[in-house]
Amino acid sequence: MEPVNYERVREYSQKVLERQPNNAKALYRAGVAFFHLQDYDQARHYLLAAINRQPKDANVRRYLQLTQSELSSYHRKEKQLYLGMFG
Repeated sequence: MEPVNYERVREYSQKVLERQPNNAKALYRAGVAFFHLQDYDQARHYLLAAINRQPKDANVRRYLQLTQSELSSYHRKEKQLYLGMFG
């Protein structure tokens, strides 16, 4: 099985969203792509939009949870770095 090219998934998803901004599948795929590209703010944006359209979708919920976890971890590290520099 070939590894997923998340850069391409991001591009295709965004092209679909230009024409169909409420396409839940494209929102989800864009969120997953941004997650794997480690752009967690953008991932969160797309996944929240996807969950508004598919509130019971377990995959969307799981990726949103993973994204929130990564953002929390990032903000904790950022705070520790700041306190280390200026504390």
